Amino acid sequence: MLNEVERQKKINATYFATFQDFPYDDWKPARQRIEFANKYAEGESLLDVGCGFYPVTAEIKMPRKVGLDVSIKAAQKSWKEFTEFHFLDITQTDKEFLKKQLGTFDTIVASEFLEHIEKPLETIKKMAYLLNSKGKILLTMPNGTSIAGMIDKLRNNGEYNRFKLFHRTHVSLLSIQEWEKLFNSAGLKITFFDFRPSDFVEHFPKEKWSWWKKICKLAPNYLGHQFFFVLEKADAFS
Repeated sequence: MLNEVERQKKINATYFATFQDFPYDDWKPARQRIEFANKYAEGESLLDVGCGFYPVTAEIKMPRKVGLDVSIKAAQKSWKEFTEFHFLDITQTDKEFLKKQLGTFDTIVASEFLEHIEKPLETIKKMAYLLNSKGKILLTMPNGTSIAGMIDKLRNNGEYNRFKLFHRTHVSLLSIQEWEKLFNSAGLKITFFDFRPSDFVEHFPKEKWSWWKKICKLAPNYLGHQFFFVLEKADAFS
């Protein structure tokens, strides 16, 4: 792994440094994210892009299960959850090299990853390139325009307090429609969408209240806390 660490440093020193002391490494994924991955992951092979310290795919059993991350801290722990682990930066690696190194997959998961990179479309295209013809891509990402964030700014004279770290470390916070445009550009089609409801202030209203989820369905771009997407190749439907 030491040789690969040095190689990654040379590829992009700034990006490498960013993820060596990442504030979310020690955050365990919400149960909703784990259940989403468990439900929709299919096939014989899985790639977890930006798997992190606590992989959302940890409970999934497949003959070939590959983890991918550029954080040393995450790599040193989470490699045990996979049949293969690659210390690799997908954003800086050519798609042909990725395919040669990794092969292709029936399921690709990127949970709470795309919002941290400046050009998510390029990475989405690479994931599409690594996806088998009838495969699925499972994505989760936070909503940067939730009502909770708006209230946070209003309560703090136009500055974030509760969401200060959130907005400092997330660089691609897009609407549902903006994400859909990127997926379409990568030749992908949304086959399932869901979201976790936002609160107003911390823990109220509660996500588990079914009536609140029904209200949030009226405007998930503002009343959603986190988006869940299942994607497939658009040409798989032709």
